Amino acid sequence: MKVLKKILIVLAILIAIPLIIALFLKKDYAVEREIAINKPKQEVFDYVKYLKNQDNYSKWAMMDPDMKKTYRGTDGTVGFVSAWDSEQKDVGAGEQEIKKITEGERIDFELRFIRPFESTEAAYMVTESASEDQTTVKWGFNGHMNYPMNLMMLFMDFEEMISNDLDTGLMRLKGILESRQTVADGSMEFLLGYFNRTTGDLEKSVAGLSEAQLKFKPAPDKWSVSQCLEHIVATEKMLFDMAKKELAKPAQPELKGEVKTSDAELIAAMTDRSEKHKTSKELEGAGLYTDPQTALNDLAAARKPVLDYIQNASLEDLRNHVSDYPTGKADGYQSLLFIAAHCARHTLQIDEVKGDANFPKN
Repeated sequence: MKVLKKILIVLAILIAIPLIIALFLKKDYAVEREIAINKPKQEVFDYVKYLKNQDNYSKWAMMDPDMKKTYRGTDGTVGFVSAWDSEQKDVGAGEQEIKKITEGERIDFELRFIRPFESTEAAYMVTESASEDQTTVKWGFNGHMNYPMNLMMLFMDFEEMISNDLDTGLMRLKGILESRQTVADGSMEFLLGYFNRTTGDLEKSVAGLSEAQLKFKPAPDKWSVSQCLEHIVATEKMLFDMAKKELAKPAQPELKGEVKTSDAELIAAMTDRSEKHKTSKELEGAGLYTDPQTALNDLAAARKPVLDYIQNASLEDLRNHVSDYPTGKADGYQSLLFIAAHCARHTLQIDEVKGDANFPKN
């Protein structure tokens, strides 16, 4: 018995020593890395404020190509949540939420880890002008490990590990942004680019959705993804026909000064989902799409004549055609821009449907 007692005492001491050591170890750590990107500050900020864009450069987002991703809310605004779920143990499950946006300056995030362990951490991204065409991006992460788990800090350098991951992500971000051609707002290149971007965003949003997911309605008075897609395709042709009809009329350059809404304000108003608008009965959609690719093919067919028209149009001529709309006077350029912005608006609506708690998992 004495030998057993001694063994138990030794074991107790061996267990107690690390627990005592953990009492004196730090529980919090902070990491911040930065990089210079040769792009104007606003362009950089407008890219990093969208959580979905992290899928393109964050090392963590790329660790498991098969991870399931879901979204809630409107990306680029406070309250938007991007969630992940992976079968890989080192990826696990969790979600990231935009908690605060200081326009043009900083985005604050909250990371909520569910698996392999539960914790809530803060992260942020800051953009600072180094010059007119160069931006310093800082990506920071603040972590906490409760006692006695903080003992792991003796054996693993979490700050170095996270620093390396942030550096990898920032280098990818730099490569993405610096490879993009800077296009002036209001140019024909911007108009074409906006159409291509809204097409790409819609493709990403509906890729891989099942028939059950396409048909799901969050409530009886809410649209399904399938209905949203039908509405986008149907409205695309209708809006283009309206625009062509106005552009076929004689130009009115003397009325250009009466156009009070800027291109940026038009896009912002169209993509503001806090304002709801009721459409006509024939454009509501019946939910006929059972697979996303058919809808995307129909959109491509509807968009082709629009893109062909833009590629052969004159910027000056578009701006010289001023027409009356329910929201006020707009020029021909804006009537075409409106079409792409309409697609962007309902892509956001699709993301809202997918973010519903009852949205089918497959």
